[in-house]
Amino acid sequence: MSEGSFMSSDWLGAFLIIAILFGGGFGGFGAGRGPVGPLPNYATVQDVNEAVNSQATQEGIRDVLLSSANNNYETARLIDNQSMYLTNQNSTNMINAIQGFNSIGQQIMNQTNVLGSKLDQLGFQMESCCCSIKTLIKDNQIADLTNQLNQANNVAVNSAQSQYLLAQMGKWVANAPSAT
Repeated sequence: MSEGSFMSSDWLGAFLIIAILFGGGFGGFGAGRGPVGPLPNYATVQDVNEAVNSQATQEGIRDVLLSSANNNYETARLIDNQSMYLTNQNSTNMINAIQGFNSIGQQIMNQTNVLGSKLDQLGFQMESCCCSIKTLIKDNQIADLTNQLNQANNVAVNSAQSQYLLAQMGKWVANAPSAT
């Protein structure tokens, strides 16, 4: 509760009570008697008690309303805090999920790069292997052709030498009779 000032409801009620009690020109404690008898429209003890009770009831109602308003405010703050906590938790969860997806994406990309590198190496090795096999086949073909050429050259050389020798010997007859 706030501190009372002179014009607040606490002081105002007390002022009214004092004004009612001493209202008859200060002619006595609520007596209100003039020279002719009782003056009309003066507060009686019952009127004062009703005013005090009414003031107390209004203060009680005000206190209940103030307490209700405070409870409503505190409930709203609790709901607001809970909503903020849930929003923060949701944001944290989303950040963690996004970071997890980014991490998985990064791992997939790294594995793809490693796999690509391995495929490049395999391609190079296959090309080297194919080139080596082609070269070996060509070398074998060249060696076979060289052997065939050498054999053909040997045959040609032998034939040429035989022709030369036969030409030098003249006419030759096998098992020729002796000319003596």
